[in-house]
Amino acid sequence: MKGNEVDVSTKKKCIMIVDDDEAIRMLVGGYFEKDFDTVLMSDGHEALIYISENRVPDLILLDMEMPNMNGRVFLRRIRYGNAKFNKIPIIFLTTVSSKLIVQSAFKHGVEDYIFKPFKKEELVKKVIALLYSNSN
Repeated sequence: MKGNEVDVSTKKKCIMIVDDDEAIRMLVGGYFEKDFDTVLMSDGHEALIYISENRVPDLILLDMEMPNMNGRVFLRRIRYGNAKFNKIPIIFLTTVSSKLIVQSAFKHGVEDYIFKPFKKEELVKKVIALLYSNSN
């Protein structure tokens, strides 16, 4: 390989975890750090800056309620912004259980929704299914 070429055969998939609760970020990051690259962000604004620098994760686990930029605003920015970013699979991890909000999240392109507190097995199963169902 030369220059900026990447050997995709050995490149780990990347999971971005966006949550204002550091304990949740560390817990969820720990579930995946052995088999995936993990990126931990504390709010949607920070995550959007990261992605806008052309560092695109393969999947995003996104809290809905955060300061600076909440998950719903982040979702709309990703889905209706640069076409390169609008296909990133997103799973909401949240305590918000309003039926209307859940329906709105699906309408705006979230792939799945998991309520806190969640079971590790449920989260891992959904992440693996999304990461490898449409593998490119």
